[in-house]
This record gives sequence, C-alpha cells and structure tokens, in this order.
Amino acid sequence: MLAFALGFVSLCCTLLVAPVGAVRLPDAYDVSWTTQSNNSAGSMPLGGGDIGLNVWSENDTILFYIAKSGTFDENNSMLKLGRVRLNLDPNPFAAGTFRQTLKLNDGFVLFEGAGNATMKIWVDVFNPVIHVELHAAQDVMLNAAYESWRTSDRVMNLRGNNRAEQEQSSWSFNNATTYADATTFHNGGVRMTHHNLDTTVFDFTVAQQHLAEYKETMYNPLASNTFGLWMYSPDLAPANITEGRYVNTTFKAWNLRSKAAKSSYNLQIVAGQAQGSTESFQSTLDTVAKSAGNNTQAATIAWWHSFWDRSYIIINEDAGPNDGAFQVGKNYQIFRYMQGCNAFSAWPLRFNGGLWTFDPVFVNPDAAFTPDYRRWTGGTFTAQNQRLVYWPLLKSGDFDLMKPQFDYYARITSNAQLRGRVYWGINATVFTEQMDNYGLPSPKEYNGAEELEGAGPRPDSFPVGMEYNTWLEHLQDTANEFVDMILQANMFTGLDVSPYLDFIENQIMWFDLFYQQQHRRADPFALTGWNYASDSGNGSLVIYPGSGAETYKVAYNPSSTISGLRKIVNDLLQVAPAYTKGNQSYFENLLLRIPETPLRFQQGKPCISPAQGYSRIQNTEIPQLYPVFPWGEFGLGMPNLTFATNTYELDTETQDFHGNKGWNQDVIWLARMGLTTQAANYTLDRWSDSTIYRFPVFKGPNYDWSPDINHFGAASIALQEMLLQTFADSNKQIRLLGAWPEDWNVRFKLHAPMNTTVEGSVKGGEWEELVVEPEGRKVDVVFGQK
Repeated sequence: MLAFALGFVSLCCTLLVAPVGAVRLPDAYDVSWTTQSNNSAGSMPLGGGDIGLNVWSENDTILFYIAKSGTFDENNSMLKLGRVRLNLDPNPFAAGTFRQTLKLNDGFVLFEGAGNATMKIWVDVFNPVIHVELHAAQDVMLNAAYESWRTSDRVMNLRGNNRAEQEQSSWSFNNATTYADATTFHNGGVRMTHHNLDTTVFDFTVAQQHLAEYKETMYNPLASNTFGLWMYSPDLAPANITEGRYVNTTFKAWNLRSKAAKSSYNLQIVAGQAQGSTESFQSTLDTVAKSAGNNTQAATIAWWHSFWDRSYIIINEDAGPNDGAFQVGKNYQIFRYMQGCNAFSAWPLRFNGGLWTFDPVFVNPDAAFTPDYRRWTGGTFTAQNQRLVYWPLLKSGDFDLMKPQFDYYARITSNAQLRGRVYWGINATVFTEQMDNYGLPSPKEYNGAEELEGAGPRPDSFPVGMEYNTWLEHLQDTANEFVDMILQANMFTGLDVSPYLDFIENQIMWFDLFYQQQHRRADPFALTGWNYASDSGNGSLVIYPGSGAETYKVAYNPSSTISGLRKIVNDLLQVAPAYTKGNQSYFENLLLRIPETPLRFQQGKPCISPAQGYSRIQNTEIPQLYPVFPWGEFGLGMPNLTFATNTYELDTETQDFHGNKGWNQDVIWLARMGLTTQAANYTLDRWSDSTIYRFPVFKGPNYDWSPDINHFGAASIALQEMLLQTFADSNKQIRLLGAWPEDWNVRFKLHAPMNTTVEGSVKGGEWEELVVEPEGRKVDVVFGQK
C-alpha cells in the first residue's frame, strides 16, 4: 500500500478536536532565536506524520532539510529527500530584523521580520505535505530552490579519513554506489523521484547468509522502493538550474521564481514513499498534490493540542529558563514533540538521529560526507538502542506512536522464522542485534565488519546462522523488550495483541527450543523428564552459550536473559490466555523451567550476578542491572532491593562502566531504586540545554550519532520513573514520587496500567491536587518510598 495514506485513523479521528480546557505548555518552552545560525548544525526540528525537517537561517537565507521515514535506497541508506533554500528580495528576515521560533503548542516554526513579516513553516499531520506560508508588509520576490546532491551515480568512500562513508548503508566491504535521483521541472513545480534498482543489498545479504533459494518468498522492503517529492506554488514558475556547494557537498538547484512580486506566498511540498512502479508513485504524488493547497492548519494544530493534553510533566514553571529543573521539564516536552513527529509512520523513529540528521562533518570532522550520512546506518535497527526510544511512550500514553515499532517486528517475523528453520531446524524466530529492516543480520555484522577489523575471514566451520562478530555472537534476547512493550501496552490500554502473537510466541519459544537443542548435544542425560520427540518436558532451561548484552560473552544463564524471559512469560500469561500457536499449559510449564536470576557476593555483599559464568568481558554495559530495568525484578516495593543497590555501588567489574550519556541506563536504575539525589543530579545533567549544538535537545554523538535520540529516550524513562512507578505487584501498584526531589514543583499527567491516568500537582513537597481516573484506582496509590 502506498505510504501517502497515514495509518491509525480510528485513534486519530478521536483526537482532531482538543478537549475544552486542554493543557497549554508554558510559552517559555518555545525555542526562539533572534540571530541567524552558522550552518545546518544550528537547525531546529520540525515535523508531523512521518516527515522531519531541519529548519534554519544563515546568510539571510532560510533553509530546511527534508526527511521522511521509509526512504531506504538500494544500499539500505535512509536518504534525505533534499534541501530547500528560500531567498527573498527585499528580505524582511535579514539579520537585525530576525526571529525564529519553534511554537511548541501548535507544532510549527515561525520566522518574524521587519514590518511584521512572517513566514510559517508547518507539516500537515494527516497528509504528507509541507507548507510554507509567507506574509510581508510589502511586495517581495521569492526564489524557492530545491537542492539535490544526488544528481549522478557516486561510489561511496570506503575508508577515507578512517571513517567509512558506507556506514550509512548496510555495506562495509564493497564499493557501493549511491544512485542518482530523477529530478525535473514538472507541472509548474519541481519533482524528484528515486526508484530502487532491481538488485539491492537485500539480494547480497540473502546470498551471503545461505538463503538464496527462499529469496522470492521473503519480505523485502527494498524491492521497488520509491520515494520523492513535488514542490509547487501557484505564484512561482520554473526558472534555471544552478550549481553550488554547501559545506563539503556539491549540489544542483532547481529554482522556482516569482511570477510577479507579491506580499504573500504559499508553497507546498508533497512527500511520498511506496513500494511499486515509478509511474504509479508519480501518479499518486500528483493526486495528493492536487488537494495540498486546500488543507488548512486547523486540524494539525488540534492534533498537537490533544497530544499535549494526553500527557505532560511541567517542572518549576515559575522559575525561568536558567533553573535546571525548569530545563528538565522544558526539554522533556520538546523531545516528546520530536517523538510525536513520527506518529503515523510505518517505520520506527531512528535512535541515531531520528528524522533530523544534518551535515555529518559537524558531528565528526572526519565524516566529510553528504547529508545522507549517519553512523550505524539508516536501515539497520539496533534493538539495544531502539528500545530506549519506545519504553517512555507507555507512561506518556502515546500508544499510537508505538505502533511503528510493533509493526516492524510483525513484518519481519516470517524472515526470522525462516532463519530458525533453515539453520537449526527449529520452528521459532531468531532475532539478532544489528538487524536490517528485513529481519536478517546486517551483512557487515554477519561477516564484513570483523574482516575489516582484522579478525580474518569468516571460517567455514562457524555456524551459518550466527553473526561472526565478537560483540554480537549469541546475543538473541534484545527483541524480548519489544515483546514486553506490546504486552505492557495491552495492560495499559487494552491494545489488541493478536496481530503480534506470532512475533511474541515465536520469540519466547526460541529460547526454549534452541537452548534445549544446544544442551542435549552436550549432556543428553541432564534434562530429566524431557520428551525428545515433542521437544517438551520439565527439564530446567539452560541458556548457554548466551550473552549478557554485548558485555558478558559466552555466558551461562545471563541474568538479563533469565530475568527477561520470566517477565515476558508472566506477562503473556496475564494478557493472552488464548494462543494461536502454543497453549497455556506450555507457557506455564516453561515458566517453571526458567532458572532463578543468579546472584554473587561482591565486597562481601549479595549482588545480582551478570551470569552464572562467562568467558570474557568485552563492552561497557551492565546487564546485571537489567533485572532492575527493564525487567522490574528488583526496585522500590520489591523484595531484596539491597541486592540491586549493592550491585550498582559495589560490583567491582563495572564501576568504570557507569555513565550518563547515550544508552547508559544509570539514571533509570537510580530512579527505580529510589536513590533520589543521584537520580536528580543525573536527570539535571541529561536534560540540560545542549552546549554542543544550538537546539537544546540536539546532543551527541555519544556512542551513536547526533541528535542522539536514545540519550533522551533514557532520560524520559528516568524522569517518569522518578515521578510514577508501576512495575510492582503485576503493575497494579501506582507509586508516586518514589525518587522525586522535594524542591521540584511539578504538575503532570501520566498513564498507568488498567486504562488509568494520574494527574496532579505538587508544590513545596506537598500535594495540591491529585486526580486518578478511574477513581477506583486510588486505592492502589502509594507515596514516596514507604
């Protein structure tokens, strides 16, 4: 189906009209600049639906990059749709008469200039259309240029400056080519189309991983993928094609110029992506374009108002922008706005820049590549990082925003099942880390990355289904968190899990069937009560060889896997007693066979162990604290809290692993353990205004890229957990202010399981108001750390 039609319509329609008395964020949350920026690194994010813009002004010119989800090319790079440059003569927005503001409540960017001139840029939430609306006090000439750097085929730099440009793709060891777009003047505007060639990196991956005979039946999002845009204004006409260079990248510009000087202009840019022929894509693009000028902003503004009313955390709002806690509340809301820009996407919001990457040389001077570049690719989904973007959407009540991530796993389940059957003869899924958007390991992780790093070619004896990668070998449990997100979404709001049961059940069953198979090869007499014919029985589950995140390798019963399996099986039994593939007794039996989370002594105190045994420590993650988050086995209101705090404070192997950036989870663990002072200090640091880039929540690259989306995903989880915790007592208990500083005044609205919302305001450590809906849930509320 063409991706012009935005999904999740039934929920959207209920949100068109904001309720009377809906919350309004403080106007001080708006980001406003009175000077122009130096370059694209000084841009601000804008978006809606599944479109993201970087908007900025430099040298008296207004520019914006355009990104859209699903724009995966032959190499599995996520390409931008291009750049737009706006020049006015005379220019009311020149330096000295200039203001640029992100109007957060209404979801648009406003430029203000001399003579009350305004330029409003907004993205239609319900239609894939960007609008530019200009109103000046006098007639002006406008030149709108569409700029593209993909005007000819170009081989990507493989290892230039010790940084491979091909990191933006799924390649690492071929001289991959970025193919040119087709750009032309069309119907009085500019049209760009990119249609993938018949052969893509998917074909290479399938052959590399010994699945070529199944290729025609496999899910393939790159086949005939087509994307592009059409830019038009009734007041502009095609002019000349010019050339230029921005930062380190040459480009061509297709210029649209004023037919006559005017005081007002309306420019529309229709963006699209679909799998199909170029002709059908362009026909649909034209159809959408015909009605683009009739769309008003009212419905989009109403959607944003309802979005803000759904959930909010506003802290020390009277203190002003220099107060650290005020910045926490402000930047939390701004980041949630960025998440809302991908509300109706078919694809998850990327952890490594989202929809708002900019010229990469401003992130890393060695990455002097095109604006399409981002580290860790555009089409490879790193579950360890993606999860942090999506966990906070439960408590914010943004269940519709979670759908793209859930649907991603539903789409690739068939390919992951194929891997289980072909490689191990097991009828269950195997999901790896660093997995491409069609459910297979990224070829660079399957083989190529190790070869480049000097590990030598992949040995013929190495299992064909396993990634030949020292970081990722045996790491098969990262999809467990998305299983639990789906189950939790049901607990929170009654989400229908039936479209995802194939993914959920197969992911759980993999650990049982695969590890029983592995174990009986080593010790067939140890599985007492095991029926080999039916692959069922009462034998205790042994996870070996496993992996405690990417850190504890060749692990025996890693705690992150064991604790997670227990949690997701428990939640499945609570949510879905009727199964499509398995049966209730099977999962009840499996629950009994999952071993206890391992413990050990560190500095004389009982701690959570990363595993019962392991061969090496390789990365800097701390999987022995995953039973605190995400799995909720230890924490406030749970038994043996000291096991968790001891692990955090006394574990001798991981003291150097603690941190407060990117995917580090310390700030979440501190909140869940009720260590208020440390959690608050980490939260203040996480949410402080960026000192690297101009926009306050553009940070990074940290471990990944800029803007670092999972950095603020983790920060969002922690802030919510400081305020409201629900993981104890099978999510029935609602704990408020479990790690909340007394000097942080707050008004908030968050969501809890059983279709519950909690609204309140706290001032000076005292409750001014608390409303729990439904009212019967008030009996489940506990306060503080009691």
